[in-house]
Amino acid sequence: MAFKTRRIRKRPPVKPFKKLKWASTKTYSALKKTNKKQRSYVFGAILVLLGVFVVGKVMFAAYNFVTNFDPKSLIFAVGSELQKDENGYTNIVLLGDGGHVRDGADLIDTIMVASIDYEKNAVTLLSIPRDYYVKDVNWPGKINELYRNHKRQYDTEDELFGLFKTVVGDITNLDIHYYIRVNFNAFVEVVDGLGGITVDVQDDLYDPYYPNETDNGYIIFEMEKGLQEMDGETALKFVRSRKTTSDFDRAARQQLVLQALREKALEENILTKTSTLKKMYDAVSANMNTDMSLREMIALAAFGKSFDRNHLVTKVIHDDPGQDGGFLYTPEREYYNGQFVLIPFGDDLELIHKYCDLIFNYREAFWDPPQIEVLNATKASGIARNTAYQLNRFGFNILSIDNYEDSEGEREYLEESAVLYYSWEKTEDNVITSVHQGTIDALKYFVNTVAMPADKQPFTPDVGISIILGDDYDVYMVN
Repeated sequence: MAFKTRRIRKRPPVKPFKKLKWASTKTYSALKKTNKKQRSYVFGAILVLLGVFVVGKVMFAAYNFVTNFDPKSLIFAVGSELQKDENGYTNIVLLGDGGHVRDGADLIDTIMVASIDYEKNAVTLLSIPRDYYVKDVNWPGKINELYRNHKRQYDTEDELFGLFKTVVGDITNLDIHYYIRVNFNAFVEVVDGLGGITVDVQDDLYDPYYPNETDNGYIIFEMEKGLQEMDGETALKFVRSRKTTSDFDRAARQQLVLQALREKALEENILTKTSTLKKMYDAVSANMNTDMSLREMIALAAFGKSFDRNHLVTKVIHDDPGQDGGFLYTPEREYYNGQFVLIPFGDDLELIHKYCDLIFNYREAFWDPPQIEVLNATKASGIARNTAYQLNRFGFNILSIDNYEDSEGEREYLEESAVLYYSWEKTEDNVITSVHQGTIDALKYFVNTVAMPADKQPFTPDVGISIILGDDYDVYMVN
């Protein structure tokens, strides 16, 4: 069945580089007037994973609009307001696949949700592992198999990729407005088009099972920890390798590469380099699908000039309950046709929805998170440990667990619980607010007690917040 793929049409060139430079300058003059720090998330604003690709497509589409100058064309090139949910967020599912010519044809290797909060100038990015099992569809299976399993049921790729919007929306409890899909061919060409990237590799990587070019054998791929120069193919191997690590490690590597792509794009100043833009356009024109209009993509790019580089939150859901985002588990394979799959802890979405509510609606809690200590002021054992375990799972920065002691260092018991914060400010109206108010607000979601300012305690120099559990403690716990 033939699919309709949305592509940008090219006109015959008429002094293309001269007119492209003119179009680039005029269309994005506002972006060029901003300083380097403000520009640093032009591409992050295009939702990190596909920012460079979208900008290239937008720039050349804008060029095509104005090749034959017409004032009306400029009006249409102006951005159109993006769809938003009831909270004012724009939510996009980002998809990456092998381009149907590499190993795993028709499998979507990368699934991420990007949520833009305009009021806070923030983006939250959540990775969903490809082994996540989707049951409420016509053909149940892993989420990375959705395209392959359902492609015969839809007339267009917009409809087919729209299935990801529905499924991912159910997982995250978000209204997903758009999808953007790019295959790995574009990824390689974009990296090479930028002249390669520099990636800060966090751990040594050794994978003797990376598929070779013909998919009938393996090659060894290895990378040492530290700053590494990568061309397109090397970067692709780096983000796809998973046999000797995990899907969650791979998601973290993908985010590192995306950051490196952003920095290189800014360094190269591609918005004013016509030759680089041409390479970007050539890479994306045949290797990208989206249900966003051109004007919506321009509006998305325009968001970059106000996006705060410190307001990016990146998270992954996975199967380690002792770590941030650990809300999945591996069931017995006999119930899933012998497949390794991941399903939500408790076999429903309650915990994942609670986690998503936290990372999307309390984003500032993760921008510069304070270190937290949890203190047991009761005679019951294990209270502080269990509380810290749950808070760590939801992404709070737990530094220490201990018993509560008085100023003399003696164990002390309290009837009432409290949350104390040591960094605070007083407004002109004498209202005291925590420097980490976002974290204080988020903690109310889990610890039902009063938060109060306090003087810094000399024996806890690195602690920003203390949670003291008294006899009346009321903490959200997961069985």
